[in-house]
Amino acid sequence: MKKQNDHVNLGRMKGFTRLIFLSIVGTYLVILAGAVVRGTGSGLGCPDWPTCFGQWIPPTDISELPANYKDIYKISGKTIADFEAFKTWTEYINRLLGVVLGFLIVLLFGFSFKARTYDKSLPWFCGGLLFLILLQGGVGALVVSTHLKPFLITVHMLLAVLLLFGLLYLRKYCQDLKNTSLVQKEDPQALKLTKILVGLTFFQVLLGTQVRQQVDHFTRDTLQATNETIISFLGTTFYIHRTFSLVIIGIFIYLLLYFQKNHVNRAAFFNLLMAFLCVFGNIGTGIALNYFNFPANAQPPHLFFGVMALGFLYTLSLNLRGSLLED
Repeated sequence: MKKQNDHVNLGRMKGFTRLIFLSIVGTYLVILAGAVVRGTGSGLGCPDWPTCFGQWIPPTDISELPANYKDIYKISGKTIADFEAFKTWTEYINRLLGVVLGFLIVLLFGFSFKARTYDKSLPWFCGGLLFLILLQGGVGALVVSTHLKPFLITVHMLLAVLLLFGLLYLRKYCQDLKNTSLVQKEDPQALKLTKILVGLTFFQVLLGTQVRQQVDHFTRDTLQATNETIISFLGTTFYIHRTFSLVIIGIFIYLLLYFQKNHVNRAAFFNLLMAFLCVFGNIGTGIALNYFNFPANAQPPHLFFGVMALGFLYTLSLNLRGSLLED
């Protein structure tokens, strides 16, 4: 009977960890979709929330809207732009992905009660993730109702990053619950350097959101600049953001050499290498933004590469800590 119960519990835990993985993938997709929305200026493609032009399935042509739709869907007293099907459906797909992720987190919370035989804290942790996704949805609604206030867009994105970190932590925690005998302590110096790099990369992403706020302010809100002239309007934050990437590259190279010299395990080296490649992608798209008049198609990958690098680095830091059960 004990073996049968162990088998049932193991099956529940496998289903729970699969759901965590799907939620991680869903979070990355939501972040990418959000970056596409912002890069293409599609944030008001759906001027109301949770419906889109008062419909659950948005229109594909302006003929499906009333003649006075601009007056009907004013936001904060401001008339919306002309209807564009591409922007409407870009924002709508972003919302759909957010809804799917929300359902995954709800399922994760429900499954956590079945997995609590492994650890009683799992429902509490998953409840925190559920609160985070609900908060993010609420901020998303505020983003629309405030006519894309840049500060709220930044908060919306940062909440998504925090959700990603929470899911990555939960995944590692569950792996430790199942494989406590396989946990291997790693080099404390490698862990210290990785934590520093996580902090610096997060700071760099945060600086990038501030630069993006400045771009939105001068090109969209005040109409003082265009994509061709925006560089001359950006302040110190932009130049710090641009130069700080060289510092991060230098630390990455040092850490890669340190890992190789001290024979840190392959899985850890792979995570660091993938993060390094993502940072290179981030810098490459940053160069395109800087020297080619902020092209819209370079903005989504620029943000996404930065978040991907953060994900790999945070995963690396968790693995280097050994078992999370000892925290």
